[in-house]
Parts: sequence; structure tokens; C-alpha cells
Amino acid sequence: MTRISNLANKLMQQGKTDDIERELEKFDPTKLTAAEGAEWWHMYGITAFEDGREDVATERFRRGHEQFPESPMIRFALGQQYVRAKEPDKGFALFRKALFPSIPQQYALVEARYAYLHSRYDDARAFIRPFFDDYKRLKILDDDFLYMRGLPFFGSYWNHLAAFSALSGDWRELDEVTSYVTKNCSDYDFDRLRLERDAYHDDDPARLLPGLVKRIEEEAKVVGFPTGFSRMMAAVIEAREAPTLRALQDVVEGVALGGNDFPWLQDVKALTLAEAARRFGDAEAQKLYETTFLKRQALLFEPDIALEFWLLEAQERLKADLGWSPVQAGK
Repeated sequence: MTRISNLANKLMQQGKTDDIERELEKFDPTKLTAAEGAEWWHMYGITAFEDGREDVATERFRRGHEQFPESPMIRFALGQQYVRAKEPDKGFALFRKALFPSIPQQYALVEARYAYLHSRYDDARAFIRPFFDDYKRLKILDDDFLYMRGLPFFGSYWNHLAAFSALSGDWRELDEVTSYVTKNCSDYDFDRLRLERDAYHDDDPARLLPGLVKRIEEEAKVVGFPTGFSRMMAAVIEAREAPTLRALQDVVEGVALGGNDFPWLQDVKALTLAEAARRFGDAEAQKLYETTFLKRQALLFEPDIALEFWLLEAQERLKADLGWSPVQAGK
């Protein structure tokens, strides 16, 4: 760690994040080592970004990139600023040169999320592909094992790839990944993985319902275990067969969420009900539910979550409405 990262970490641990910018300005960046200089410009830009000074952040990252063009962290930060400023070509050009493991896995997933929003599925696959290289090397797909090594859970990676496959209509890479891990890796439910692949490919969520019901029964046996995630997944699938909007609302709104469930499951309810209102021709209810959803999820759900809750098509329409993607809203 350098003096810059030590300083930032120390102030964050002390709860003095507001002091970071002022302390950074006590340094002369021209007299820092190359590693320190790159960290200085990156952190200096972040302080402006987190304070909502978007133009200042972009200028600081731009200056940092001029001086340290090989810094993947600055490339990522500047690329994100360009994408947010609706200059995606410039942003993705930088993202393509800032890949995992030169950036943390959570940043790579952010790149993939922006690629998803802009319907750039080749880029999206490229941004998460390095994860698979590590999965192949390790051959163990246990969540805790992967987390300790700075990798996303395999299920999250696979769901991202499945979402990009469904949206692009190109399933080749997903099938290659699924075939490889089932033959060469361990510590994962591969039967369920193959079942999910077929369900997503055929747009047939009903085939997942028996397994979900069994999972819910097992989760309910563990005192205090959050079951809302699984119960919401089951409700979303069951609701697709509801004959009326009211019946569908009863199924989805009937899922009671506890304090230890993910708060964003309420947003799954809202978007599911918006899509249902659209399907049943209730434009007023659709607008109300969409407004509720977008107040909390301005960047929409991550593609893996949208996939698991069968909301990819709903988000395609929102992507077009919000100007993220050229996809036609009537699709």
C-alpha cells in the first residue's frame, strides 16, 4: 500500500471521509512515485464524484488518465464518467482496457451492467469472461471459497451470462461454460444449473417451480433464515398463469417480506406488477408501479436479478423509455 491508500483508509476508518480531499491537496502530485501519483489522481477524482461534482470528477480523472494512461482504475473511473454523460463509445473504449483482475470484480460487474443497459452484449460478455478463467483454474465453485479469492459467486456470473445470452439470442458461450463446469468442477448443484439453462432458453419458468417449492420448505426449517428471495421467485412464476390482474396482484403482494430479506425485493414486486398491468392493459396502474420502481432503481436491476425474476423483457421496455438502449419500447 502507498501513502495515498494508507491515508484514505485511515480517514475512512475514522469516519472522516470529508477530510480526504483536503488532505490529498497537501501533496504535490508531481513529486509522488508513479504508483502514488496514479492513486492520488484516482482518489482525488473519487472525492468529487462522491460529492456529486460530476464535471469536476470527470476533469480530474481525465487529467489523471493523461498522466497515467496505463492505470486500469483511472480508465474505469473515467470510462464510467463518459457513460454517465451519455458518451458511451468513449466510455466503453476505456472499459475494454480495464478488465478483471486489474480492477476489482465489483468494478467489472459495473462495466457489464452499463454494457447491459446499452445493449452491448459482446462487451458485456467480455467484461465478465475473465472470471471464468479463474473458475477453470480453481475448479471449486463453493461461494465462500470464491468470495475469499475476490471472485463473484459462480451463480451470479452464470446468471449474468445467461441474461446476455437470452437478450442477444446467442447461447454458445453459456452452453460451453455450463458443459465445462459440469464435467470439470465441484461444489455446485449442476443438475439445477442445467435445468435453469433450459428454462431460460425456452422461456419456461414453470419447470423451476417444483425445485423452488422444495427449497422454500428446506429454508423454512432454519430458524431466522430469510425466505423472501425464494418465495418471491416462486410467486413471480406462479403469477404468470394468473387469469386477471387482480389475481396476479394477490399472488405477488401476498409475499410477506421480513426484516432480514433483501429490501429490493419490494422493487421486484413493483416491476412485476408494472409488467402485469401492461399485459392486462391497465396503463394507469403500469405507470404508477413503474414510477415506484424507478424511484428506487434508477439504473434498473442488475441483469442477473432481472433474469432470475423473469424481468428482462420489462426492463427492455424501460431501457428504451429511459434512453439507455435503442430497443423499441413496444417489443
